[in-house]
Amino acid sequence: MSGYIAFVKKEFTENMKNYRFLILFAVFLIFGIMSAFLAKFTPGILSALAADMEMTSEPVALDAWKQFYKNISGVGFSAFIILFGSCMSNEYSKGTLILMVTKGLSRKAVILAKYTVAAVLMTISYWIGYAATYGYTIFLWNDTNLSNVALAAVSLWIVGFLYLSILMIGCVIFKQTFTSILFTGGVAAFISLLGMIEPIAKFNPFILTSKNVDLISGEVIPAEFLIPAFISVILSLLGLLIAIRLFNKKQL
Repeated sequence: MSGYIAFVKKEFTENMKNYRFLILFAVFLIFGIMSAFLAKFTPGILSALAADMEMTSEPVALDAWKQFYKNISGVGFSAFIILFGSCMSNEYSKGTLILMVTKGLSRKAVILAKYTVAAVLMTISYWIGYAATYGYTIFLWNDTNLSNVALAAVSLWIVGFLYLSILMIGCVIFKQTFTSILFTGGVAAFISLLGMIEPIAKFNPFILTSKNVDLISGEVIPAEFLIPAFISVILSLLGLLIAIRLFNKKQL
């Protein structure tokens, strides 16, 4: 346990020094702020630039959340994967893990510590971005009248842990950052493609990233998110266990 805590402290310090957390925080915060403003003012800007363009409807608060989920599930989580895709490759190249493991640090503690720090930094960044969107949406629209906003946000947040578990497997298997990121994208794409198979489509974890707006608008009921959320949590835990098992057998 002491080794795990020490390695967590080391990871937090390292992620602050190399600006990884600062960059991730900035990405999520910028998208959080931009989501509401883009939804509110883009139609007016487009109308001003193209005089013959007529907007069919006025922007509403729901449009801000459309922007938020589109930006975070796309660019936001992509930035997260890219930033932490080197979490193991740097250790491999420097040879620091060999020294630490030979001094008694368990391999399990290494994976758990790296996962913990990445998860915490992602969580802080994500919810700051959410808070920014929520605040500016209320500011720009007096009557939001939206339900399940927090539940939709929690659903997307859960998927972030799934991405991280897949990334940890890739980082353990491959020593190159690019290969780890490519592996994560490939596995995520495969899971997404499984959503095209009708019998199991409604259980796909990535429903949590694609139907958030439908949940807020009332087109989807919260009960439809329960099984995908449960599966996402199970897959995240399974992925973490696989990463630990693979790392225990890996030659450093």
